Amino acid sequence: MSNNMLYLSENPIKFEPVTKSTPVFYDDTNQEVFAVAGEKVTVYNSRDKSKHEIKIPRAGNIISIKYSLDHKLLAVQKSNQSVEFIEISTGRVHTQCCRKGSGNVIGFNWTCQNEIVIINHQGIEFYHISTTGNKLTADFIKSYNVNVYWYVYSPQFCVLVISSTLAGNLLHPFHFKIPQHGASSINKLPKFQVELPCSGPEERSGLLEREISIITIHGKLFLAIMKNPRVGQESYKTAEISLYVLPQDQPAYKVATLLLGITGRFALNCVDNMIVVHHQNSKTSMMFDICWDPTTDSNSQNIIQLSTTKMPPLVIPNFSLRNENGVRTYRPILQPMSIAPFSYEGRPCEMYSSSWVVFQPDIVIDAKLGFLWELKLSVFKLSTQMVCSKPSLVKLLLHRKNYRNTILSTLRSLITTKSADLSVIGVMFDIINSVIDNVIVTQDDMREEVFSPMLNKDELSVDYKVSIITEYIRSLRLNKLRVNYFYNEILVQLLTRSDNFYKLHQLVQFQVLGDSGPLACLLLSLAQTYEPAFLLGMDMLRRLGDDKGIGDALLSQGAVTEAVKYAGSCNKEDKLNGGRCIEEALRTGDNGLFYATYQYFKTGSKRGIENVADAETTALFLSLFNEV
Repeated sequence: MSNNMLYLSENPIKFEPVTKSTPVFYDDTNQEVFAVAGEKVTVYNSRDKSKHEIKIPRAGNIISIKYSLDHKLLAVQKSNQSVEFIEISTGRVHTQCCRKGSGNVIGFNWTCQNEIVIINHQGIEFYHISTTGNKLTADFIKSYNVNVYWYVYSPQFCVLVISSTLAGNLLHPFHFKIPQHGASSINKLPKFQVELPCSGPEERSGLLEREISIITIHGKLFLAIMKNPRVGQESYKTAEISLYVLPQDQPAYKVATLLLGITGRFALNCVDNMIVVHHQNSKTSMMFDICWDPTTDSNSQNIIQLSTTKMPPLVIPNFSLRNENGVRTYRPILQPMSIAPFSYEGRPCEMYSSSWVVFQPDIVIDAKLGFLWELKLSVFKLSTQMVCSKPSLVKLLLHRKNYRNTILSTLRSLITTKSADLSVIGVMFDIINSVIDNVIVTQDDMREEVFSPMLNKDELSVDYKVSIITEYIRSLRLNKLRVNYFYNEILVQLLTRSDNFYKLHQLVQFQVLGDSGPLACLLLSLAQTYEPAFLLGMDMLRRLGDDKGIGDALLSQGAVTEAVKYAGSCNKEDKLNGGRCIEEALRTGDNGLFYATYQYFKTGSKRGIENVADAETTALFLSLFNEV
């Protein structure tokens, strides 16, 4: 089995390969491939793996083609001056030219079901495509006049970033707000400048569209800028990626630098909140994780706060090299590795081909072969190949989507084989339990997948099992999580089985085992084996304010007088089972005790003898009382 942790999806979308007569287009908003053959257009959807054909009359030379989000409209660019809209159900057509006749259309993107932004060299124009009435129309909403050299768009966040200078480093972001009700709006966010790659003495530095990517990590929007050394600098400079956060209320700012260590042609994907940088020359990929900080605590303002999840910082030496002015510098978490080989119908496909094109977040397209893959990450293989401490590994895995089974497997292996010190396992427990709303690795999961296998291994000592369970309970309580009764019960059973009542006494007395009604009852049941357990259980019931439980416990020991006195002293007579008191007094064979107890409930109790039992039982009590 391959050890490659990066691999391509097993069932890719297979489409008509690109040729001179069959151009191929990709729409990253709907994740669809369009293969155009004359008037026939075949559409392949990577989300539902569907395929259908449409016909476009007078298709001509298509520059770009995209469905609206509801697939009721089709936008087709056939020239630099206009965009053509086609209503699928009726075949109605509307051609929209730039409002400024001299502007050339660079591209367009649907922002919602029937709204579209058209980008031209002189600015951007926002339209609502109306299908009501007798004809298809494009209703103008708003425009911004700004020089445009290139642009990038994020369909997930509806954010457009355009470059307005020849150098390419002055960027203007726009956000399209799509409310549930009412009209959409376009907001111009603060413009900002980004660093340019260093240029040679006779070379002009500039930023190109292919060097820019909008990526998403844990729901946060970043602008990733590839900075390759220019001609003549390769001997002393290597490529790097600058990451800028794109907030909505302030200009974008740089937060991280990713050091690639080599030069050449690169492409970038985001897989499972991991930045994956592909290098064509070496046919390898590098992985970066910026979701943790290796040197400071989780409250540090230098940490890139990516999620509302309470995630502890990850400590892996040397992965983050330095922090200058709030900008962290990272290197790959592992040595460069290759994507697992892929074969189709027994024939291997060329990996890292020059015909590969990548799209965010995880799409890889080989237009020459006609494949669309999703890039995947094996969390299990990542866990087996990471060279770091086990707590650091758990922190790393917690940033992945499907980490549950891998974390449970790692813990199970460490605990059942005694491969880690108790202190290390305790830190791992703390990391897992510190995550807010931890519903992935639950206490039930830990019981079934980790602790049950440990308990079933006879070669592990009882003391070791007690230490592990105690450490887990400590971690739960440290993170203010309610401890499932199972853990208290199994701990008491283990200590009782090994006759280690001294430790049990300490754990209860110092409230390592949290107070609960079921635990108190369990302690009371141990009274014949360990007499002080009764007092421990009684004390726990008192702390819980369980007066009925205290009365029942006393009655179970035949202490009828004490139960009645306790109920009377704290005015909790209504909590006491009078019928049971009389029954227990009768069971002792002490006629005096039975007489006194019956007489108390007949004359001294507020409840009255008729309210302590049903009529038949009351009649029986009366008959026995008269005999006495």
